[in-house]
Amino acid sequence: MRAGIALSWIAVASLAVACADDQLAISTASSTTDALPGSTGVSGSGGVPTSAGTSDAGSTGSTDSGDASTSGTSSPVTSTSATSTPATTSAGESSGDEGSSSTGDQPLPGCGDTPPEDFDAKPSAPARAPSRRWPATSLEVTISGEILADATADFHLREVQTLTADDDFTIVVLPDTQNYTQFPGNFPQYPAQTKWIWDHRNTDRIVAVLHNGDVVQHGNQIEVEWERAEQAMSTLENTGTQFPDGIPYSIAVGNHDNGAHAHNDEPFSTAFFNKYFGVSRFKDRAYYGGHYGKKNDNSWIEVNVGSLEIVMLSLEYRGELGQDPDVLAWAKGVFEDHPNALGIVNSHHIVKANGDFGAEGKQIYAVMKTVDNVQLMTSGHIKAIRARRTDVHKGRTIHSMLADYQDLIIQADDCAGGCGYMRIWRFSPVKNQLKVETYSPSLNKSMTGPKEQFTLTVDLSAATGSFALAGSTKGPGEVLAFTAEGLKTGATYEWYAVVKECGAKVTTPKRKFTVN
Repeated sequence: MRAGIALSWIAVASLAVACADDQLAISTASSTTDALPGSTGVSGSGGVPTSAGTSDAGSTGSTDSGDASTSGTSSPVTSTSATSTPATTSAGESSGDEGSSSTGDQPLPGCGDTPPEDFDAKPSAPARAPSRRWPATSLEVTISGEILADATADFHLREVQTLTADDDFTIVVLPDTQNYTQFPGNFPQYPAQTKWIWDHRNTDRIVAVLHNGDVVQHGNQIEVEWERAEQAMSTLENTGTQFPDGIPYSIAVGNHDNGAHAHNDEPFSTAFFNKYFGVSRFKDRAYYGGHYGKKNDNSWIEVNVGSLEIVMLSLEYRGELGQDPDVLAWAKGVFEDHPNALGIVNSHHIVKANGDFGAEGKQIYAVMKTVDNVQLMTSGHIKAIRARRTDVHKGRTIHSMLADYQDLIIQADDCAGGCGYMRIWRFSPVKNQLKVETYSPSLNKSMTGPKEQFTLTVDLSAATGSFALAGSTKGPGEVLAFTAEGLKTGATYEWYAVVKECGAKVTTPKRKFTVN
């Protein structure tokens, strides 16, 4: 046993719990690359006929079965903004092929005092069944519920491109690293994680890294912990042909990072966090989207993988103070400004050990379920190692995950503080799947139990091409139609409409048709 490791073997009781859990099956891989095959490639995007329309999206379901991990040659990953379509998500009580009702503008004169609650709209033509389509095809929506005035429908259309396994990509999630930065004997496991990420950036087509927070143990007290964190994370800032600004990454501020815990820190000070990972570190990197206020406590990043835009937003832990409503409103606005992006929320405490939302998680979810494109939320904080939940609201899904290995000790592997385990998210747009893996670069081992390795359904349809506003229609009655012209023979198209009436707004599900 190394002397340094011995210093960091805290919470020995948790070892018995972690090692006794029959769900925590650990298997040794033959090699790092073979154990965790990568995936690469980019999707193309096609042209869309012109005319006029507005925005919002279809729906996603959730499953916990399947496998979608592939490898290939790498393709460029860009970090500039794209305009595609809202990948719908949210959470709650129902699922199915239904639109998303929400309050839009203030009711117009003659519309009454409030928007009609039963207002709804669904695509009615072309029909779902395969049939002959022409270069000029009529797109129709049928309105139901109370109609008090003329309704407007904005039609969005895209040509659907063919996806393959070469379009797969990866995001890596780093759980709490506080017991690596606190104890020198544990520390090598932290840079081993970031080195693996950099070494596999092309073979695994890694496009971004999210840190769940609690970067350090003593946020405002012991600066050397931040120096160690900077040493580990700076590996991601190496540059290369495909990564002129390094691998995009974002860090959520945890309770140990801002002093919102039992130590005698200045509560909620992020002086050291902003010294080492503040706005100045990121502001000139193309993937950096921005921040709330003057500090980097709440920030967001953006990358594009082929036609798929991904927006990842990190929120600070606030504990008993609760999430700041102004920050949540800002966060909602960021996602709404990128309605076509895959939205991911990263915050230190969202899910509890039993899979329920924590207090902050409830606040975050209550706002994010109203955003069409947020599909994933990730967190740490709880020393229960792992938990997850799936919530469906009006046909849209949000998957929320917890992973925290900070107290994991494995005597047989002579490791502690988490043993280097991290989460690898492998996305397959062609399958609309996310495969979650748990892997330790320092041990070259994977956890293979069902709580550590599983597959979720996500809506990655935006990877097939970008939606464009094709046209708008306004009028009375139950049916609004728009004729899309100049369509390509043999091409497959997808469309949806945003329908508004008297302050109510509905985004229809997406529909496909092929021009023969």
